[in-house]
Amino acid sequence: MAARKKKVLWMGAGVVLLIVIALVGMRMAQGLDQSPPPMTTAKAAQLQSLEELAAAHDKFAGPFNPRKEQPTLRDSGRGAVGLFIKNTFFRIAGDIGFDTEQLSALLVPTDPPRPVTLDDPTSFVFQPLHGSVIMPASALTALFNQYLTDYPDTQMRNIKVSTQPNRLVVDGESSKIPGVWLPFHMEGSVHVEQGHLFVYAPDKIKVAKIEAKGLLSAINLQLSKLLQIDTQGAQLEGNNVVLDLNHSLPPPTQDVHIARMRIDDAGVHLDFSSQFNPAFPDPIVESDSYVLIQGGDIKTFRALITDARMQLIARGGGKLDTSLYNYRAQILDGFFDATPAGELVAYLGPYQPADYLPPAKPENGDAS
Repeated sequence: MAARKKKVLWMGAGVVLLIVIALVGMRMAQGLDQSPPPMTTAKAAQLQSLEELAAAHDKFAGPFNPRKEQPTLRDSGRGAVGLFIKNTFFRIAGDIGFDTEQLSALLVPTDPPRPVTLDDPTSFVFQPLHGSVIMPASALTALFNQYLTDYPDTQMRNIKVSTQPNRLVVDGESSKIPGVWLPFHMEGSVHVEQGHLFVYAPDKIKVAKIEAKGLLSAINLQLSKLLQIDTQGAQLEGNNVVLDLNHSLPPPTQDVHIARMRIDDAGVHLDFSSQFNPAFPDPIVESDSYVLIQGGDIKTFRALITDARMQLIARGGGKLDTSLYNYRAQILDGFFDATPAGELVAYLGPYQPADYLPPAKPENGDAS
């Protein structure tokens, strides 16, 4: 009996010894294989892709949108947001907008270090770098009717703008005597001064269907005495209508330099230039029509995106028609997608007209 117990004990001890040897072997094997678990490896690869994207930002945006501060988790350190628009009807508000063939630009914060906030157009300055746009006659018509002359005591109303090769035609109604509205008609050429002043010089003027250009000259009276506009960025100087493109559009404030301008049946063609002409970065999703935000910090809805890379395209394909003042409604009617590198793609629903436009007339009535 004792021998039998002794045998059982020896067998148990042998089993324990085998387990110990197995554990030691496994531990030694682990010591030799230092590779992290697959989950950790995958996460490290994602982080690496983000770092590569940041490096690509640095390489791409260095000349025209460099880092001005050391980046942090909440601040890219860049002084602006890069914007690239291709084959898009880009509206500021309502029908006031530009048919944009291709345009690079910067959105520069007005109150750094606060970021560019898409829901607050006064939070940034729009600074075109290089590219071409067309402002169709419908957009010019809307600029006057929906913005520049839309105030209670206006002396101009029902304005319609049309374009011809090298000619701008303006029809409407004016009132120098309260309650008495007379139709007027003007035709003439347009040129640009100082890179941002849109100067309309009519050589044909009719008031109440009576030729007025010769009459004005004969009695030494200027157009500015006949018509009046009381809004910031627009004024009558002698017989010329002058729009300051940096201030005559709804916010954001513009900082433009127009290198060339021409007029034809399609509208007013504007070519912008600056010291920078950056190549377009590759879009996130292949498309012939998009808006691409690349580099810098941007706030949209309640989210702050640092060193952003976000593309806006039409949800159903085709040409993108979007508005700064009503982009939220288009996003809510569409959907977001994302890449593993943190890039965002917003598929926008169809454009819906916005009801709100900020006042063009300064509160103090100063139109300077």
